[in-house]
Amino acid sequence: MTNQFNASLWGDEAFSAVLSTNSPTEIIKIIIRDTSPPLYNLTLHFWYKIFGVSEVSIRLLSFLYFVACLFFIYLIGKLIWDNKTGIVVALLSFLNPFFFTYAFEGRMYSILSLGVVASIYFFLKIISEKNKKTKGDITIVAYTLSLDWALYSHHFAIFSIVPQVFWTFIEFLKGNKTGATRVIKGMILAALLYLPWIYPLYKQATMVASGFWLGKPTFVDLRNLIYEYLAEGIKNPSVKIPFINKELGNISLYMVIAAFLLRKWNIDIKKSLFFLSWFLVPIIVTWLVSQKMQSIFFNRYLLYTIPAAMILLGSNRRRVSNLILILIIICFVIIDFNYFIHPTKRPFRELSSYLKSETKQETFLINWNSSAHHLWESKFYGIDAPIYNPSGELPYYVGTAQMKSEDIIKEIPRNFQKIGAITSGPVEEVKIKNYKATSHKSFGDLKVVWLEKTN
Repeated sequence: MTNQFNASLWGDEAFSAVLSTNSPTEIIKIIIRDTSPPLYNLTLHFWYKIFGVSEVSIRLLSFLYFVACLFFIYLIGKLIWDNKTGIVVALLSFLNPFFFTYAFEGRMYSILSLGVVASIYFFLKIISEKNKKTKGDITIVAYTLSLDWALYSHHFAIFSIVPQVFWTFIEFLKGNKTGATRVIKGMILAALLYLPWIYPLYKQATMVASGFWLGKPTFVDLRNLIYEYLAEGIKNPSVKIPFINKELGNISLYMVIAAFLLRKWNIDIKKSLFFLSWFLVPIIVTWLVSQKMQSIFFNRYLLYTIPAAMILLGSNRRRVSNLILILIIICFVIIDFNYFIHPTKRPFRELSSYLKSETKQETFLINWNSSAHHLWESKFYGIDAPIYNPSGELPYYVGTAQMKSEDIIKEIPRNFQKIGAITSGPVEEVKIKNYKATSHKSFGDLKVVWLEKTN
């Protein structure tokens, strides 16, 4: 049965999967020309040596990072409140639809979340009163390493440090100079360990500033992102409630809002404000940056804030809130299970099998450069099909850092009578001079358009 572990890889996943087959040195060289830090691809490279290269292997690594992240969410709940709260907030985080989605993504989002959540846990442990009378050197080292883990996973981890800096300042002003000093020491050590990536970061930031594919976000975009993070993270495939014709994600959102309204906000106000800042500050800062500079506001880049919302949701509960939380959990389980067994990623594995059986020596395969190309899926599944791009240059954010000269062609070689064009765009837009489309084969949104030479 096809599920989220064994579904075909999509473009970004395939880009990472192909990149990680290179040597560590080559991975770093290539990724410096892209837009991300290298930690995920380096760990995937070594993971391949033990578990091989497959969809399940790639998704399993992400899922294990996700589980480790849940463990630290539990530890935060236990540290700040109690064991029961730790279990509840970890369960809510596990089932949160948007967070659940990226547990199976062969990209850096789970490893990023693990680093950020671990850094928050060690931050809280350092500044907590329980840690003042103990030797905190090991905790400082753990805090340092978790910060760098996050920073070397994704550049957006930087925004998670903003609320930590603010609360360190507050702790210092309140008299907890020992805890604040330890945190500052950990931050300085993390900055020193991050120095090797400062120049690559500068080059990548300059590249993004020159133009990116994201548009300027509106207030509606900001609201929708928060709604996605709270409950509406899975819209496809959707689950609708009979008779009222409402999606289960919408119903879940109403219940989440109700649970927040019933929460005992007057208890442990400082703790609530800390988690509220963890949830909202990175989102708002990124949104504000995107108003004045090149837009970088994108939902998956900030998913590490979701645990903060789920920690707030599962803590300081009233008795009546427990029933609402049970209903939320039931809704989340239904949404997640439906998502798990109905993967929506394009079935490129099936398309590649078809092409391998149909392609003959006189056939030339290409990737049609529509709104998206499928070069990386082609490479992962063993299909030799360069991008046909007769005019202009491809933007860097489509993976040009890893492309070789033979991956892009401007002309079709003359000695081929038949062409197979891979596309997920409209069949009608596939037009090549001296060739006529004769038929096509569809695999969901994916198509192979067959064209034959006319002269």
